Amino acid sequence: MKKQLGATALEFLFLFPLVVSLVYAAGVYGVLFSWQVKMQIAVDRATASVMYLDRSATNTPQTEAEALANQNMADLAPDFVGAITDACSADEEIVTCTLSVTLKDSGCAGEGGATSTMTGPDALGFLGGFPPMPDCLKAVAKVAY
Repeated sequence: MKKQLGATALEFLFLFPLVVSLVYAAGVYGVLFSWQVKMQIAVDRATASVMYLDRSATNTPQTEAEALANQNMADLAPDFVGAITDACSADEEIVTCTLSVTLKDSGCAGEGGATSTMTGPDALGFLGGFPPMPDCLKAVAKVAY
């Protein structure tokens, strides 16, 4: 009987860290997925707002479309992204809105749109490199107006 109690304790000792790390990784990836979805919804709605612009009522539809998209992006952006400026750009017929969140050093370097940086490379986790996370979360939406 005592040998089985020792074996059970040893099995628990080996399996407990594995189970805890799997639950922790699932939680971290759940937060990342939630952030990505919230960012994509914000850029989708900001670009969709341009569809309500009456191009015949203005002399500068490109400027009006860009201003409208940026105004809506500032209102719709998730709190974790921070302050948003110039997240949307417009050319003659297409408005593009981009949101990026850098999770690791130089993760979103050289990309357009609004970029936010978390407090550090391991802002979500306290276990360093576990679980492996992407360098950058990015959401892009385009619409022809």
